[in-house]
Amino acid sequence: MEVLLFGMIAEKAGADRIQVDVSTLDQLRAQLTSRVEGLDRMSYAIAVDRRLVQNDMPFIGTEEIAVLPPFAGG
Repeated sequence: MEVLLFGMIAEKAGADRIQVDVSTLDQLRAQLTSRVEGLDRMSYAIAVDRRLVQNDMPFIGTEEIAVLPPFAGG
């Protein structure tokens, strides 16, 4: 499954997308933390199919997943 990375998270990962083999949001968080240095100390959001999610959920493998750095609105 492809995960899109944005902003400082993409910079830390050295790529704007990575491939992961996970079946839940919690597994994704764990894999991201192990693959992106310093992510465990950063604030970030995960969007699944363009909706921000916080609670664990299963994936079927066709979702669009994005990892977003903190952002401010105005």
